[in-house]
Formats: sequence, C-alpha cells, structure tokens
Amino acid sequence: MSHASRYLTRLTAIFLFFFMISCTKQNQEGNAIESSSKLSSESIENSSVDSKEMSTGISSANTKDRSKDSVSADTESLGVETTKPPLESLSEKQVQAIQTAEDYLDTMPLSQTELLQMLAVEDIDLEDAKFALEYLDIDWNQEARKKAKEYCKHKIGFSKVKLKAQLLFDHFTEEEADFAVSHVNVNWIEQAEIVAKEYIEDGVSSKKDLIDALMKEGFTKEEAEKASLRG
Repeated sequence: MSHASRYLTRLTAIFLFFFMISCTKQNQEGNAIESSSKLSSESIENSSVDSKEMSTGISSANTKDRSKDSVSADTESLGVETTKPPLESLSEKQVQAIQTAEDYLDTMPLSQTELLQMLAVEDIDLEDAKFALEYLDIDWNQEARKKAKEYCKHKIGFSKVKLKAQLLFDHFTEEEADFAVSHVNVNWIEQAEIVAKEYIEDGVSSKKDLIDALMKEGFTKEEAEKASLRG
C-alpha cells in the first residue's frame, strides 16, 4: 500500500472516529435534552426559584470559563458593566441550543461551521444555534488547536502545511488554522519520520529522493533531512 493510500485510510478512520463520537453523544444526550427542556418550561411557568435551580444545572463550569475572560475584557475596555441575560430569561429553545452546543464541545473540538451543522442535526433552528454560539463566546482558535492536537495523535504524519489544509477542510478560518499550527505542541521531525518510514516501505531508498518526497509533503528542508537520517 502506498503512502498516499495509507494516509487516506488513516484519515478516513479519524473521520469515522469523530462521527461515532458524535452519534454516541446524540444517543446519550437525547433523553437528557428532552427532560431538561421540559424542566425549563415548567420552571419558568411555576416559579423563579425553580428556574434558578434549573439554570444552575444547565450552566456548566465550561460556560463560565469561556465567558469569564471575554466579559472581563469588555468591561475594562468599555468601562461599563456587561452581563449576559440569565438562562431563566431565555426561551426554552435557546436554553436547549446552549446546552447541546456545550455537550458537543465537551466531547470533541469543532469549528463554528461544524458545530452549527451538529445543532442542525438536533433540529435546532439556525437562529437559536447562532444565539447559543454567541452566548457561549467560544474561542475558535483554541478549538482549532485542540483539533490539530487530536489529528497529530493518530500517527498519520502531518506537516504544518498538511495540518493547516486539514483544518481549513474542517471549516476553520485561515486565522484559526494558522493559530492552531503555530500553537499546537507537536514535534514536526517526528511527524516527518512517520511519513519517511512509509516512503521507505514503498521503496524509496535514496536519501535525496526521500528528502524531496518529504518536502513535497510540506515539511521544511531541515525537518526532511533530520527525518531521513532517523528513518
């Protein structure tokens, strides 16, 4: 099997891995989301005390962490106190959208487009989905970085160029992909070694040919040379 075939096979396996996580999450959370929505509706109708208890359960520590820095920065820059509307003041559909978005982000790193697609699968209106993303104030740079790290864990052998291309394919923006590649903790020489070994298995024996092949994969000359020595 050629390097290209192995690359596609492993990449497909990763996609299936993320897809299976998504499906599992949907099955596990389906009843919980329905139950939470009913509790939200009843709490709003019956009493504000019950509503506050329900919102405490829905509003996770992750939501507080994502919003804390942004709220603080806005307050300092504007000199005006800024607060999000309490969950009990939101509609049932908005609360469901917020909770579902949080659940997905707790399971896997996603781009904004991917998360909106996931919420659409959950039959959440686009308007409510966009509201949820704005409410959670998600750091998409960090989501891109986390996803880059996940890709590199699977021993496919990513150069910076190919990793960025993969993140762009996942609908992260150019800026988000650049941030991820620059900040992910990856040994690029080790990534080059993975690819080098596969080229050697495919019959590439010349050091020069191996270096050329690695550079075509997007590795720098230095990374390719060091990988060829170890390979």
